[in-house]
Amino acid sequence: MINKLAKAQKSWIAKLILTLTALSFMSLFGITGYISSASNNRTVIKVDDVTVSQAEFSYEFQKELNAAKNLMDIDLNEDANEEIRSHLMNAIAQKMVKNAIIDRTAQKYHVSFRPELVGRIIMSEPAFHDLSGQFNRDLFRRVLSENNISETEYTHSVERGLAEQILITWPVKNITVPQALIDAELKIDNKRRTFKYVSVDPNDLKVERQISQDEIEQYYDDFAPSFIAPETRDLSVIYLSVDDISSQMEISDDEIKAYYDEHVENYETPEKREVLQMMFENEEDANKAYEELQKGRNFYAVADSIAKQTKEETELGIVSENELIFEIAEDVFALKKNGYTKPVQMGDVWQIMKVTNIVPPSKVDYAKASKEIKNEILSEGLYDQMYETVGKIEDELGAGKDLEEIAQTFNAKILKVKGLSDDGNVQDAPESLKEIVRSSDFIDAAFSYALAEISQTIETDEGLAVLRVDDIIESHQKSLEEVTPEIKTLWAANEKTAMAQEKINDMMHDLENGDDFSKTARRYGLTAYKSQPITRNETFADLNYADIRELFMQELNNPYQTTAGDKYIIAVAEQDYKNSAPLSENEKALVIVKNQQSLAADLQKAMLDSYAKDYKIKVKYKLMGIED
Repeated sequence: MINKLAKAQKSWIAKLILTLTALSFMSLFGITGYISSASNNRTVIKVDDVTVSQAEFSYEFQKELNAAKNLMDIDLNEDANEEIRSHLMNAIAQKMVKNAIIDRTAQKYHVSFRPELVGRIIMSEPAFHDLSGQFNRDLFRRVLSENNISETEYTHSVERGLAEQILITWPVKNITVPQALIDAELKIDNKRRTFKYVSVDPNDLKVERQISQDEIEQYYDDFAPSFIAPETRDLSVIYLSVDDISSQMEISDDEIKAYYDEHVENYETPEKREVLQMMFENEEDANKAYEELQKGRNFYAVADSIAKQTKEETELGIVSENELIFEIAEDVFALKKNGYTKPVQMGDVWQIMKVTNIVPPSKVDYAKASKEIKNEILSEGLYDQMYETVGKIEDELGAGKDLEEIAQTFNAKILKVKGLSDDGNVQDAPESLKEIVRSSDFIDAAFSYALAEISQTIETDEGLAVLRVDDIIESHQKSLEEVTPEIKTLWAANEKTAMAQEKINDMMHDLENGDDFSKTARRYGLTAYKSQPITRNETFADLNYADIRELFMQELNNPYQTTAGDKYIIAVAEQDYKNSAPLSENEKALVIVKNQQSLAADLQKAMLDSYAKDYKIKVKYKLMGIED
């Protein structure tokens, strides 16, 4: 099917993987679990009778390695990433312990969910909807498969997620933060500081010497793996855009007229009236107001003096008859312009209405509506037409026709793509294909077929494509001459970075020895800047808010080193001020929300810990490859 949501859903499902969310529901689609041999492996995590096997941990860890490689182009199997692998293994172990505690607690308190509920939750997820907005099982399985998640794992995750909401999240939701804590935080957030700082941008530095030929050759040898030209492919492509496909659809005048007649109410605008209103709690005031109106008093004046209404409260606006309460609608639409009703009782109130303007009914005639209707019919029929076109292409392929014959059938041109690599870079492609060739579906197809083979139909948001592999240029080592300009650029950037780091480190050393900030900056040819007085919720020099909060935790004149983008920064807190103006209501609200979130997170952790104390928990780190 047309995978319209591919990009968005890949990022969404990736978040599911990278936050290590795996949960438990076994029976929604009657699927056998991925790990059928878990019982044959040694247990690495045990929470009472809830266990995690060595195979389950290894599977989860390998899945994360694959996700890191696919999503961030990081190969954690390399020795250089041993520290990251260790952190990842610990994170997975912690998550699996937490999940086991939730599973055991759900058992203990008999928290369970009917398969129908979990099914409805899954089927309501937009990631698994087709163009018609309906749940599509094939798309569901495809999205999970692309992200190495089994159906059992995913359905398992939905139930555990619900259980976690009930057992941990909801009990602390909307927690009330003690006023004393809020007052203390407001006092802290109301404090202002000024900072002195220097900034070193490597890009502004000048490298005095040029890289030598020996250094170029050494750099080339040292970083040879960085100079590998990836495999590329030359392709011939038939592309049918959505417009091409919709142009095959023939919409007759009879179809347009039938649609117009069936939906005529969509092309009619009923009479509308601009209305004023007065409302009263008793009949006596309503009658008094009516008498004042009969004397010729202004409607707004009467509303102000008797109904105690503002101008805004008196103006109901422009309404159609069916937008008014039926007890008064007919009376209002029987009035002439500037006429008003007698007091009418509606429930517990009495009401008087006045018509200040009449907007006559209108109707879009057939001639004007027909173009819009044709587009609407085309849009509604496009989904079926796409599938019909896919079927025709597949029939042509099944009949053994070559790409040129298929192109002739659809009166389409054959477009050429040169030098496509599997990261989406392309040497040359027609303008109409430049976005499509970067899509994952197109790249997967381009690198899934052998030389001279023709692909199956590739479905994209923009249309349909069929490709043929014309040439395969194998991955190869780039020559020294080819990469010399790149080496020079990299070397210069590294030199500038080293110079900036050396300068900032030397200045930091002097400041830690007690030297004056401004004098030290001048000694290293840097300009010392001074910020405006700021709070923890403001910033300077493009610093992020984590750095700003860290700076507020430092003692006055204590140097703090950080980065902002490419720049290296040293800052010191110079002076504290009490804010002369109180925090705004929005700032106060942010403080309260921040404390609510922090307190809720602490309470959720405390609840999980309290559940854990009731169970016998064993974690065998060495079996998972983690040192105790």
